[in-house]
Amino acid sequence: MTSRRVFHRNAGSPEFNLVLVGALGVGKSALTVKYITRRFIMEYDPDLEGTYTKHEDWDGLDVIVHIMDTCDKDDSDPTRYLKWADAFLIVYSITTKPSFEVARDYLESISIYMKEQGRECPLALVGNKIDLERYRQVNKSEGASLATEYDCLFYETTAAEEFELVERVFHRVIMDAHQDKYGHVLQPLFLPDDRISSYNQPSTASHTAQLTLRRPKSPKGMPDKKDEKNIQKKTLNKFFKIFN
Repeated sequence: MTSRRVFHRNAGSPEFNLVLVGALGVGKSALTVKYITRRFIMEYDPDLEGTYTKHEDWDGLDVIVHIMDTCDKDDSDPTRYLKWADAFLIVYSITTKPSFEVARDYLESISIYMKEQGRECPLALVGNKIDLERYRQVNKSEGASLATEYDCLFYETTAAEEFELVERVFHRVIMDAHQDKYGHVLQPLFLPDDRISSYNQPSTASHTAQLTLRRPKSPKGMPDKKDEKNIQKKTLNKFFKIFN
């Protein structure tokens, strides 16, 4: 007789709101869809924003994850996700230096907002598209340094390859969000292997999801085409207005 895992799905299930922000074209939608469906889709409408829900079987416990894939526009109000989020994934592309600068701006703006609200909110800086290593413009050390500055998690990953590389990013953020929201730690569903390691240690794998193993504290505080960069700059200017 085979054993059967009991899956507890009830009103008491832990529930989290995760928000992905970043410049146009960095792969926020690709990461979201990969985590939810295990599929990689290359093309998305950059003007669409959506919220999705996934039920995770966390060792028999039903964990409900809501994910907002954002699209900031000139007329959009960032408070729609700033008030809603339990955790943020700030995404940039390792192949696009301007997207890294946009990620820096998001980190600063979100951190200022959280400080003003007296809130703590886990942040993860995520460098996407490591499958395109030959086109890299942002070094790992730059991402690690920025993450250290804001005392947040740091990962490099890709939506284009193994599902586990993306899943583990989301799982780590969920674990930190659970500790903040419910006061105790969810046990990890995985053990580190040779494809995932601390960013401040050398990695032997070319395609590695990089993560810090320290608990983040309360946070501090794109495309290469010229016209697309100007659009992104205008978007972030709109974002910053709420803090003035």
